[in-house]
Amino acid sequence: MIRIAMIGLGGVVLALMFRQQKSEYALYISLGAAVLILILSVEKLGSVVETVRNIQSYIQLDSAMIKILLKMIGITYVSEFAAQICRDAGFGALGSQIEMFAKLSIMAVSVPVLLALIETVEGLMGA
Repeated sequence: MIRIAMIGLGGVVLALMFRQQKSEYALYISLGAAVLILILSVEKLGSVVETVRNIQSYIQLDSAMIKILLKMIGITYVSEFAAQICRDAGFGALGSQIEMFAKLSIMAVSVPVLLALIETVEGLMGA
């Protein structure tokens, strides 16, 4: 976490220094720092996936449901990253549109979970 914080703070300090002379460079520096942090974050994602698989082995969840959960998490993080970059660049409306599309994507991906829930409730009601 300290390494990520230092990358972020270093990017901000460099961007502030360049903002006064070459404002377009400030955006590129902050974007570079953000991409570097994203790459380092993706490395940590492997341990999260492994933990979810361990949980799956304990409680016998359907693997399709785990894949849907991981897709939803991925959509959330990628869209948040892209939307914040757009906002930092001064394109808040575009960032909002990315978030709206992400919400619709999560709804579309989660339809099988909703159907499984309805089937479960129907099975309990009929039993």
